[in-house]
Amino acid sequence: MAETKPRAGALRELRRLVPYLKNYKTLVFWGLVFITASNICSTSIPRIIGHVIDALKLPTISTDAVSWLLLQVLGLTIGSGLFMFATRRTIIVMSRRIEEDLRNDYVNALQNQAQKFYHDRSTGSLLALFTNDIGAVREFIGPAVMYTANTITTFAFALTWMIMLNGWLTLAIVVPVPIIALVTYRLGKKIHENYRSVQEQYELVTTHAQETFSGVRVVRAYSRQQHESDSFKDINRNYYARSMRLARVNSLLMPSMMVLFNLTYLIVLGVGGYSVITSALTIGQLTQFFIYLNQLLWPIAAIGWVTGMIQRGAASMGRLGAIIDHVPVVRNADNVTPLSEPLKGIVTFDDVSLVYSGQRPVLDHIALHVPAASSLGIVGQVGSGKTSLVNLIPRLYDVTTGTVMVDGVDVRELSLEVLRGGIAVVPQESFLFSETIRENIRFGRPAATDDEVLAASRIAQLDPDVQSLPNGYDTIVGERGITLSGGQKQRTAMARAILARPAILILDDSLSAVDTDTESRILDGLKDVMIGRTTILIAHRISTIKGCDSIIVLDRGRIVEEGSHDELLALRGLYADMFERQQLEELIA
Repeated sequence: MAETKPRAGALRELRRLVPYLKNYKTLVFWGLVFITASNICSTSIPRIIGHVIDALKLPTISTDAVSWLLLQVLGLTIGSGLFMFATRRTIIVMSRRIEEDLRNDYVNALQNQAQKFYHDRSTGSLLALFTNDIGAVREFIGPAVMYTANTITTFAFALTWMIMLNGWLTLAIVVPVPIIALVTYRLGKKIHENYRSVQEQYELVTTHAQETFSGVRVVRAYSRQQHESDSFKDINRNYYARSMRLARVNSLLMPSMMVLFNLTYLIVLGVGGYSVITSALTIGQLTQFFIYLNQLLWPIAAIGWVTGMIQRGAASMGRLGAIIDHVPVVRNADNVTPLSEPLKGIVTFDDVSLVYSGQRPVLDHIALHVPAASSLGIVGQVGSGKTSLVNLIPRLYDVTTGTVMVDGVDVRELSLEVLRGGIAVVPQESFLFSETIRENIRFGRPAATDDEVLAASRIAQLDPDVQSLPNGYDTIVGERGITLSGGQKQRTAMARAILARPAILILDDSLSAVDTDTESRILDGLKDVMIGRTTILIAHRISTIKGCDSIIVLDRGRIVEEGSHDELLALRGLYADMFERQQLEELIA
């Protein structure tokens, strides 16, 4: 499994969020206005309370004057609460919307990646980013941004009032602030490192769980339940150990903040008490200092908490960014060639070679022409390059050298949407969604009618099986079609491809899981479907492709024989040998 590591620098990773924030700049602006207004109200309250305390010593103070001051406190308190509510309705809503945008961008980035991208990454690791890391980024954008703004504005207003009261006492209180900054920086760096380690281990946990759940039938068949449980325990124990290391570092933040904060109480009590004794301060003014300190309690304590969220958000954004910013190997050209009409289905391979990551050539100098509305059969031993050859047509991979053309145009110059929209592929290992059989069949044509679904199903010889199910075409097939047999899944995928009405239909050994009688009936049904469209069939059984207009035999990535069924038999080569062996196997069976 390839690990997705964030690049160094929390600020560098968080800069990725700037375009998202710009989309909601109005909400950000009003959120900052509301939080500023809230703190103006809250930091004005201590001054009024101080005046009340000092006024109580005056012999001329009236009840009306005190009541008016208390009404001002009540009004400012209500105003502070309302503005804080408005802050949450803007900044927190903004964070949820950015979370939605991030999820959409992440899924879109995954859908646009080439096939090779998924060879290096497990499903579990990609799901871990989707479920865990996006949430961590959202926590930074929402609570962290809100409390950071709250801390800055509270400090600004509270310190301004405190300096106006007594500059020397305020300076004495500010002394611990650099120490707080140093502690939070050191601990924040540790949090960043430990959080990244936890997330990497979480990928292993989700990967193991996902593979075990998907392969539960294999696990049971080989009685490996205990082994898988023990293996998961080891991975989970490592995850627990890393999480505890992160928790221990996190647990130091708040106590450190509280100790440093309580030191300021001693400073205010000592220096402020002496100032009251020497008449440099009044009791009301000293009370204001204590109230301001209480108002600064949460912002100072939040420094550590916010630092942790920033570090986690940066680590997660780095991991997400590595996926979102990953440039697909296969993508549309800058200037795609427009087509004036739908694809005809003419396929040409011009001296095509394909190499995977430094291996020997999977395809070696392939030259092949498939006319429109014709059929091509492909046979060969396992690993001869059959699937790799057809995967080049819809550009699941790009050629290493040479050119693949459709309708005389290099496929790299065609829009992927146009190219793949005119091609339907039925792989050997058919994938079905956790939907009804009906929805799986019309996946390629969502607007198809029930009659069209039924017609495609009958051609694929699926209808009798579906009719025997309790809910018919409304039967939920389960994850990856687990409730269907291998042959039923293949026929469902074939019905889906038939219904799509492609210009090019590719059947990649998609009849391997059905018996010869069903295969014969499917091929008879396909005769009408093949009229007017290019059909490419890959098969191990000669009976599947012997009726094709042309047949090629691949061996070690090269075309070693080409011709019709009768012409290839006359050559007495690999094709004839395969045909004779299969006939002998049928006789023995």
